[in-house]
Amino acid sequence: MSRKRGTAVTISPITLPTVHPGQKLPQVIRRALKEHELRLRDRDVVCVASKVVSIAEGRIVNLEQKQPSDTAKRLAAKYSMNPHLAQIVLEQSDLVCGGVKGFLLTMTQGILTANAGVDLKNSPSGTATLWPAHPNHSASVLRASLMRDRNARIGVVIVDSRVTPLRLGTVGVAIGISGFRGIRDERRMRDLYGRKVIATRTNLADDLASAAHLLMGERDERKGLIVIQGAPITTASARDKLTLDVRRCLIGSSLVSSTSQVRGASKQRLVRYD
Repeated sequence: MSRKRGTAVTISPITLPTVHPGQKLPQVIRRALKEHELRLRDRDVVCVASKVVSIAEGRIVNLEQKQPSDTAKRLAAKYSMNPHLAQIVLEQSDLVCGGVKGFLLTMTQGILTANAGVDLKNSPSGTATLWPAHPNHSASVLRASLMRDRNARIGVVIVDSRVTPLRLGTVGVAIGISGFRGIRDERRMRDLYGRKVIATRTNLADDLASAAHLLMGERDERKGLIVIQGAPITTASARDKLTLDVRRCLIGSSLVSSTSQVRGASKQRLVRYD
């Protein structure tokens, strides 16, 4: 059966070498694309693992160099965590909502995620890797460099993984984007039966991140770069806001309804750990 022109979506995993702090990530990606004989075209989406971006930007912390605060010690004791890790998570969090053994449920950069994106996996021994400090900016810088080289209007997504409520396992999440509309507004359009859609908006950025996460893996696959071709995106210089105010979020508004204030290491944070 033949496909209509433009309806096929192709997802290509690209092997990356081990990235080191201070490396020029655009150069690493250009070499990898050349080795795989893949040339970027208009409306391609380049998805990069957040760990790759973070390591290139030097977002690595030595665990033992972080002195746990009293709050970090309490959280570590309650949730069976390394207190040094708990301190790093606390510093990276805007909000701690609770936790389970080994993990805190946090909000950081407007995203509800485990341990504020702080990860020991695939981080050098004795260290933790943080999210990029400004993921949207990182995506924009990478996009600008690749566009100069390839002369194509592309999108970039920085991808991490997270868990979702009451579901087992991880899925992809876009923590930073550049070059395309991340949200498709379905409101006021008609459904299959002619009814006007009231509230639905599709998060294309997270959909693309999950598609990339499917092939990136979580261990030693080294597929830290995914190129998606044929995705139904609209290129744009403006960036859609992907996060929702906690008071308007079905899940988030319930989580933060009973919090207590404590002072963290560098700024005041809301922490719920009872």
